[in-house]
Amino acid sequence: MDAVKVLVQAGDEFTGAGVKAMLGASEQLQLLMDTRAGRPDVILVVVDGVVGSSTFAFLRQYQGTGVTSAPRAVVVADRFRAEDLLVAVECGVTALLSRNEIKEGTLASAVLAVSRGAALMPYRLQGILLDQLTQLRFQVLAPAGLTLFGFETRERDVLQLIAEGYQTDEIAKRLTYSEGTVKNVLYGLMNRLRLNTRSQAVAYAMRAGLI
Repeated sequence: MDAVKVLVQAGDEFTGAGVKAMLGASEQLQLLMDTRAGRPDVILVVVDGVVGSSTFAFLRQYQGTGVTSAPRAVVVADRFRAEDLLVAVECGVTALLSRNEIKEGTLASAVLAVSRGAALMPYRLQGILLDQLTQLRFQVLAPAGLTLFGFETRERDVLQLIAEGYQTDEIAKRLTYSEGTVKNVLYGLMNRLRLNTRSQAVAYAMRAGLI
C-alpha cells in the first residue's frame, strides 16, 4: 500500500517541526514539504488559537470541481466557532481536532483515518453541523430546486430512475417531462461533471450520497 501523502501547514516553525516529528514516526505517512513533491492526500493545518479566514483561504486553493478531486483536510486548533462549520466543510475539512487532545500517535492515527474516508469531529459540533445542514437544505436549497451536493432536484430524480433501470421514455412518463427534457437534463449533468456514460453518472451520484 502506498504511503499517505501529507502536507503540513503550521502557524510557526516550532509547531510545524513538532507535528512533522510526530507524523514522521509513521511509515504509512509521507510528508510533503510543498505541492511540487506531488498532490497531497491529506492536508494537516495546525492553528494557534481559533480557526479563522486565513485557514479557509489556504484550504480553498486545493479544492477542485469534483467530489474526489480535492485532498481531505484535518484542522487542529484550540477552539472552533460553530458559525464556521459549513465553511470548513466547503473547504474540505473532514476532521476537527483539539490541540489539547493531541498525544503521541493520535495525530498520525487521525490522519490515516481521514485518508480512508473517516470524519472526526467533537460530538457537540456534529450536532450543530447537522442542524446547519438541515436548515441550509430546507431554507435555501430546496426552494431553489437544488440539493446539498449541487445537483438540481430534477437531476437527482432522473438519476434515481436510471439507477432503477428505467429507460428515457419511461422516465419522461413518470416525471411528466418530454423525452427531450430528460435527455437535456442528463446531458447537462454529464457535461458538467465530465462523465461519459449513464453508469458513470449513477455511480457518481451514489458516491455523493445523492441516491
